[in-house]
Amino acid sequence: MIQIRGAFVFIASLIAPNLASAHSPIEGIDSFYNGLLHPVLVPAHVLLILGLGLLFGQKGTRETRFALAGYFAATAVGLVLAWFSVGGNVEAYLLGAAAVIGLLIAFDRPVGQVLGIAMGTFVGLFLGLDSKQDELFGKERLLSLFGSGIGIYFLLFYPMALAETFNKKEWHRIGVRVLGSWISASSLLVLALTFSPVAS
Repeated sequence: MIQIRGAFVFIASLIAPNLASAHSPIEGIDSFYNGLLHPVLVPAHVLLILGLGLLFGQKGTRETRFALAGYFAATAVGLVLAWFSVGGNVEAYLLGAAAVIGLLIAFDRPVGQVLGIAMGTFVGLFLGLDSKQDELFGKERLLSLFGSGIGIYFLLFYPMALAETFNKKEWHRIGVRVLGSWISASSLLVLALTFSPVAS
């Protein structure tokens, strides 16, 4: 019962409208740690990274190694572009991608190598682009983006390991598919809140 209650609190915190634009640095900690925590504090980022990790873990590390390489390279490119202030607000694209990836997990659809590479590249690029914190400049922004890159990279491995571990038995696989459906539903809720008249 406590685990179910904790899951509801976690989902509710993800869809809270005041967190939907949480791109401001946390006061009291340095820029590197601000960047490191950034992917965890922005709902669109955490939903998308969790979804992509579960999807890649469902398919196995060997099948997704090229998609992972695309993800890592594209994230680095996105972070460099963010340093130069390229790109605008891409949060809606991130949430839309998280909803689609969540559905792919839920339906356990096969993802070919080309589509996997395209998805990894798209997700990495847009996560990097959306990692800029406007209040930070110069060295602080550089440290923040570097921290964000590390956070984006390492956060992906946890859901991948979870999905790959729970890929052995059918009832384990069902649990991963349920997580995918929650990611999709949460993404759509945050997207709806982002575009609602009250939020704007």
